[in-house]
Order: sequence, then structure tokens, then C-alpha cells
Amino acid sequence: MVAGWFVSTIGLFGLGIVAGGAETRGATDREDRAQLEARTAYEVFGASGQAEAPTQTVSRVIASPLGVADPAFAAAVTAAVTRLRELTVTIDGATEPVFEQVLDPLTGPPQAALVAADGTAVRIVARASAAPPHAEARVAPVGPAIEAIQAAHPAFAIHGLSGALANQQISKIVNEDLDGSLRITISLTFAILLVAFGAVAAALVRLVLAVTAILAALGLLALYSQVIYPTSPYASQLVVLIGLAVAVDYSLFMISRYRPEVRAGRQREAAIRVASATAGRAVFFSGVAVIISIAGLFLLDDPLFRSMAIATIAVVAISVAGSLTFLPAVLAVVGGRIDWGRIPYFGRPRPEGSGFWSRIVRGVTRRPVLLGGLAALLLVAVAAPALRLHLGQSDLSSFPDSVDSVRAIRLMNEKWPQGTTLALDVVVTHADLPATQAAIDRFSEAVLTIPGLSGPPRPRLSADGTVAMVSYTMAGGQNDQANRAIVRQVRTGTAPAVFSGLPDVRVYVSGDAAWTADSTAVYEGGMLQVIPFVLGLSFLLLLVAFRSVMIPIKAILLNLLSTGAAYGVMVLVFQEGVLRDVFRVQPGVIENFVPVFVFTILFGLSMDYHVLILTRVKEARDRGMPSTAAVEHGIAITSGTITSAAAIMVAVFSVFVTLQLVIIKQLGLGLAVAVFIDATIVRIVLLPASMRLLGDWNWWMPRFLRWIPAITMEAEPEFEDEPQPEPGSEPVRA
Repeated sequence: MVAGWFVSTIGLFGLGIVAGGAETRGATDREDRAQLEARTAYEVFGASGQAEAPTQTVSRVIASPLGVADPAFAAAVTAAVTRLRELTVTIDGATEPVFEQVLDPLTGPPQAALVAADGTAVRIVARASAAPPHAEARVAPVGPAIEAIQAAHPAFAIHGLSGALANQQISKIVNEDLDGSLRITISLTFAILLVAFGAVAAALVRLVLAVTAILAALGLLALYSQVIYPTSPYASQLVVLIGLAVAVDYSLFMISRYRPEVRAGRQREAAIRVASATAGRAVFFSGVAVIISIAGLFLLDDPLFRSMAIATIAVVAISVAGSLTFLPAVLAVVGGRIDWGRIPYFGRPRPEGSGFWSRIVRGVTRRPVLLGGLAALLLVAVAAPALRLHLGQSDLSSFPDSVDSVRAIRLMNEKWPQGTTLALDVVVTHADLPATQAAIDRFSEAVLTIPGLSGPPRPRLSADGTVAMVSYTMAGGQNDQANRAIVRQVRTGTAPAVFSGLPDVRVYVSGDAAWTADSTAVYEGGMLQVIPFVLGLSFLLLLVAFRSVMIPIKAILLNLLSTGAAYGVMVLVFQEGVLRDVFRVQPGVIENFVPVFVFTILFGLSMDYHVLILTRVKEARDRGMPSTAAVEHGIAITSGTITSAAAIMVAVFSVFVTLQLVIIKQLGLGLAVAVFIDATIVRIVLLPASMRLLGDWNWWMPRFLRWIPAITMEAEPEFEDEPQPEPGSEPVRA
């Protein structure tokens, strides 16, 4: 079994590499969502044939305090224009210019707005062919050319803006972050495991399971991207983020049950069977809960988002499989050597149920109303900022300054506040009719009266002349609420008012602001589908597992509290800029998919702790222990495992807060905060307080539901062929 595990997991990773590795979409690429009006606009325009070949734009922005009046500045601009015009590339053996057009800001028309209003910056706009299959190869020389121009004129701020170049630079950052985070998180995880279990062998076994599960999931992700659809650039980081957390968690549960059984006198094989039949079942149900939660993401029609869900589900499923197969096999092989490399102090046996957290639990059950009420009020207060949640879509300005295009777009936003790269694109059908042409003119007059939009209008006709696309310049950014209001106004007010007399004409509004508004609406609407799906299936799972209505209701309420608190912290940090210097972020929006993703992952992960605790509580109660005593016993004997598992999760997630990409920072901070709250305030205060107040009502099951089959989660099997511990001996744990 051990050999088979290594062959299958490492083999999957190798197959993924042989297949070509993970094929990802660029971080700034548009997602394929055909139902969005912003996408439909371009489809309608393209369906009639484009009048000209698709192009990709490279903007060079050059700034100096002295501006165009400075001869040295003018010479640098001229040299940059000349360099771009002379740039060549070899395609299919033929050498040709990279750019079809390079606009010189010193000689260009004023209406092109190539010179900033204060004269201290200029834009050099160059256009290259974007026709496949050589679109990327055509702009390959651009990056080195920009670096050469920067090196030749160090006295000026020179930056290049290009979607293709930005995607290459961002992909490099993602890979570097992934490599760096792996080194840190694996080392940190191993250190925490050493402290938690006080033995080198026990820590290594967990780490090996986590690493092999991650490798297998990365291999599956690569195969998926090559066979089915390219993945999100963040999917690989999620595999590492979730894989280290859950794989170590599940092995923690198993070995935490195995070691006390051995120390209590059971033979090795019997102890493995007990751990598998008890903690193994808890691991299985925990993994199912996580997978159910993340499966809710498939309700959202987004291929890139779906790839993130597949990556997460894959690493969770593989971790569960490893915990139920590889781990028992390893324990059978190493036996008592699982405690090899014992560390002084940390490796000493301690009475089960003793320690700091168990004393707190007993204190909480004595004052459940006071302490439970204070904890609930605290979490509500932390969650309150979530009411101000502003979702959006990351643009280039949200990426690190190490990306040259990011510095370019920030400089352009500063020097051209009226707008440069942000456009409102309006597509109009039947544009070949005189009545439609007259309506387009009236429409442009009405649109240009809206604050935030400016001209001149830039019309384009499709190849057959039946569809027109008219573009207007927008100020601000794509996430600005004002620009979303403009999109709504044009769609629901201006366009219907102008084109209402032309019933056959269709008008579609697109552009970056429209894309952001439409995609954000998808996730906002998707939350209304995902949340009931996750809550409903989680309720059914816990109902069957514990044969109680109150247990799943209470679990859902407690999990919603910790999730709400995570949202509140995310809003404070990433949206409102609290501790912005500590986290090295610029205040902006919360990425539109992050809340729904955080919700599904957190709800699944929090079920890990809930299932582990309640199975031990139910086990004690089924053996005749009074309700309050069973609660204290169940939480006390699992508190050490919960603390260790949560410490590893928080540590892993916190490492991702230190990375460069703001989206990964948001995921890392949201998960770290929620897990910390869930393992402390929720599990140690709110859970025992609520169970103490409910008493025997915790296990209430309506008569009409008693037909549901009973599933014993922690029924400890008896083995006739094993020696039993001496009467009165006290079980111990690591």
C-alpha cells in the first residue's frame, strides 16, 4: 500500500509534467461567460466580421518634471518612437516589423490626448497584429526593447503598458510566489508538527502525506488543463494552500487517536483498526463536508473559477484517501517507531483532557450565558464591516509594482485623470440604415453629457457594415461605483430613450467597467445559489451523522458567524486600508469571486473541527455520560488536536498573506482569520456555551425524522484478540 501510494501520487505528478504542465489563462484575460452583455456585445460585433484584423496595443508612457519643453525629454521620446518603429520579429522565416502603427506624441493630433494636460508626460501608442497563431511571438521583442529604452534614459520615468507583457510578468510572480511559499510553509508546518507531537517520525509522516497529496493534485490539475480547459493562474497556489492544511489536519486526527490507543495497551494492528474505525470515519465525513461545500461552486458558470474548485476538491479527496489508506499502512510498517526522534518536554505523555483549553471549557460551561453572549457580540462586531462589502474585479493597478505595466497604468491615471485606456464600448445593430445612423449621432450627443464620459466618439463598422461599435473615454477605474452607475444609466436610460423608435435595433454596452459590473453581478447572484446549496447539504450530512436537528442548525449558525467575521476583517484591510502598511496593500475592492470561494472553503474546513469534537461528545453521551459532562469531555480531549490543526492552518494561510498578489492575500487573510476564530472563540466558547444551555435538546430529533438510518461515527470496536488496559489506568495522549 505504501509503495502503491508513492507510485500513484508521484506518477500523477509526472504524467502532468509529461503532458505539458498546467496550461493557464492570463491573469488579465477575459473569462468565458457568454451570458454577460459585455461579452455579447463583442460577439455580435465579431459575428458580422471585423473590418480590420485584431490588434494588440502597447502604450509607452514617459514622464519628466520639465516635460515636452525640455530638449532632452523630447529627444528621449523621439528615440523611443524610432526604436519601436524599427523593432522587427521573425515569423515563419520572414522578418517583419513588430508594430503596424506607432503614434508619435510630439507630432500627433491634440484630440488623441497623447500629451498630458500639464505637459509633463507623453504616451507612445503602438499597435501590433493580434491575429493567431503568432500573437504572443509578435510582441516577444517588446519587453527587452522597453528595458533597453529605460536603461538608455535613466533620468526619465519610462514604463510600458501591454496586456501580453503584463500576463507574462504576473505569471512569473505567481510561480516565484508558489516556490517561495512552498519552502516557507513546509518548513513552518514541520516545526509546528514537531511541537505538537514531540517526535520527528510522527511529524515526517504527516508532512509526506501532505506533500504527496499536493503533487498528485497538481498532476491532475495539469491533465485537466491540457485535456479539458486552461486553468486559473491561482489554481496551483490554492492546491498548496488547502493541501497542506487539510492533509496535515486529517493525518493529525488519525495519529492522535492511534498513539493513545497504543499507550493504553492495545496491540499495533488493533490500535490501527480503532483509529480507522473512529477517527477515520470522522476524517471521511469531514472530507465529504469540505467537498460538498466546494461543489457548490459548480453552480457558477465560469470555467476558470471551476478549475479552482476542481483543484481544491482534488487535493481534499486525495488527502482523505491517503489518510484512510496510506496512513494506516505506514503505521503498520513503522509501529512504535512513530515516536522516533522524541523531543524533550514536547514529547512527554500528558493526561488526555488536560491543559489550558480544557480549563477554559469547564469555565465556559459554568457561565454559559455571560461568556457565550460576550463571544457572540464580539463576532457580530467584527463581522459588521462586511455590510460595506464592495465587490469588483482586479485590474492591473491591483498587482505589484514590480510589474512594469502596473507602474505605467498608475502613471497614466495620474497624468490623464480624464481617462486614457478605460472605454465604454457601445455596439449597435442595423447600423447600415440611415435611421440607425441618425440615432447613433443623437446617442453620442446624449452620452457625452454624462459626467465621467468624454469624446470624441470613436466609431468602427463591422466588415459587412451592419454593426457599429462606438467607443467613448471613461474617467476613473473599472471598479468605480460611478462608472457602474454610468453603465446602468446608458443601458436602462440613454439607449432605450434614443433607440426606442427602432424596434429591430439592438444596443449592447461593453467595456472594462461593464465587464466588471456584469461579472460581479454573476457572483453576487451566484451567492444566492451557492449558500442554500452548501447549507442544505451540510444540514443533511450532520443530520444523518448525529441524528439531531439542533446539531446541524447550531453548526450552521456558528460557521456563519466565523465566516462573517472573516468578511469583516477583509473589508477593513483590503477595502478600507486598515493596517495597509502592515499587509502592504492598496485600498480597493474585494475580488468578486473571493467571498463565495472563502465561504465554501471555510464552511467545509470548519466542519472538520465540528465533526471531530461532536463525534467525541456523542461517543461519551452514548456511553451514559450526562450531557454537560459529555460536552466538557469531548471538547477537552480534542482541544489539543484542534489547537495543533488550527495552528498549522493559520500558519499556512498567513504565509499567503505575505505574497505579492492581492487576490492570494485576500484568500489567505480571510481563511486565516476564520480558522483562528473558529478554533478558539467558536469551538472553545460558543460551542460549549450553546450546548450547555440546550442540554439534552442538543440531541432532539423530531418523531417524523426518526426513520433516518443511524450511522455510528465514533463507535469503538471491541477486539477479542487484543490485551485491554488495566482497570483504572488513565488513557494518555501525545
